[in-house]
Amino acid sequence: MANKIFVSYNFTDREVAFTVKSFSQSCSQNVQGSFVFVEKNVSAEGKEAIDREILYTMKECNAALFIIGNDNHNSPWINRESEIAISKRLKIVITQLPETNGGLPPMLKNYKPVNWTPKAMADEFNRI
Repeated sequence: MANKIFVSYNFTDREVAFTVKSFSQSCSQNVQGSFVFVEKNVSAEGKEAIDREILYTMKECNAALFIIGNDNHNSPWINRESEIAISKRLKIVITQLPETNGGLPPMLKNYKPVNWTPKAMADEFNRI
């Protein structure tokens, strides 16, 4: 069971990413945990600012959800988020947005995405 879940997403997919909580609770198996998001885009401030924002948001998380769209694998944010999540030994769940074809970031190539459905995500989070 995941208690605090870091959600990694591309800022261009922001609206879709923020539907995760209601989306996952729309099935009979609610996700047992709360979702946290990086809400402030500090990319223009450099790598240190990105690290600081990710680390602050990811603290106390025991799981991470990576939402893959069309171009996430090229994002410095998702690459750094995946490095930090793996180093913190977070349980990792990956899902692909419907009608997108982006690849997984290099650090997440060994993980298998779950379907973008309420049941699939709830099952996966409640399993970890």
